[in-house]
Amino acid sequence: MLNLFRCPIDGSRFKDKWICENGHSFTEIDGIIDFMKDEKVENPDILERVAGVYEQLWAPIGMFLTSGGKTYSSIMRSSGEYVSGNVVIDIGTGTGKLFDYTKCEVCIGIDISTKFLRILKRKRSNVIAVRANANRLPFNNEIADGISAMFVLHMIPSKAVVLNEIFRVLKGKGKFVSSVLTNNNSFSRFLAKWWKLELFPVDYYIKLLKEVGFEKIEYQKIGAWTLFKCAKP
Repeated sequence: MLNLFRCPIDGSRFKDKWICENGHSFTEIDGIIDFMKDEKVENPDILERVAGVYEQLWAPIGMFLTSGGKTYSSIMRSSGEYVSGNVVIDIGTGTGKLFDYTKCEVCIGIDISTKFLRILKRKRSNVIAVRANANRLPFNNEIADGISAMFVLHMIPSKAVVLNEIFRVLKGKGKFVSSVLTNNNSFSRFLAKWWKLELFPVDYYIKLLKEVGFEKIEYQKIGAWTLFKCAKP
C-alpha cells in the first residue's frame, strides 16, 4: 500500500509507515491515516454537528429538497458506478456512502474531519480512511482509476489547485466525477448565501476542467446542483 502514497509536504516517497525519506512523519490512529498533523483546516461547524445523522437524514432530505426530487442514493450510485476501478479515491468522503456503489480493490476515502472518518471506519471497514488536504493529495502520480469529489468542490477556495492534483493522481483514461453547487436557481443562490460561498455557473467549471486537461466532459443539472463527469486523456 505504501507505493500508492507520497509525502504531502515535499512529494518524497515513504520509506516506512508513515515516515518519508526526508524525515517527515505522520500518524495512523484507530485506522485513520492523518497527513494533516497540526494543519488548521476545519469542516463547517454545521457539518460537524450533523455528522451522526448526515447519511441517514441530513444528506437525503437536503438533496430531495434542493434537487427537484432526485435522491441522494441515486446520485451516489450513478457516481460510484462511473468511477469504479481497481483504485478509487473519494475526496470529501464524509461517511463513505459512495463506496456502497463503487467496485474497487483499493478504496480510499479522504476527508479533513476526524469525526466523519471515524464513522466511515465503523460503517465501511474495508475503506482506507485518510485525513488529508485536497490541495496536496498524499498520493503518487497516476495511481487511481477513478476519483470522486461529491458535494465538496464548491466549498474549496483553490478549485484549480485541487483539480490539478486530481488530474495528477489519475491514471491515463481515469475518470473523475463531482457534484457541485452551481448558479442554477434560487435554491442554489440561497444555499450559497447560507454557506457564505461564492457561487459560479456551470460554464466556469467546464472551463476549469478543460484548462486542467480533462476530456469527455458531461454534465447534468440536478436542481441546485450539477453533476460533472469527465476523463483524463
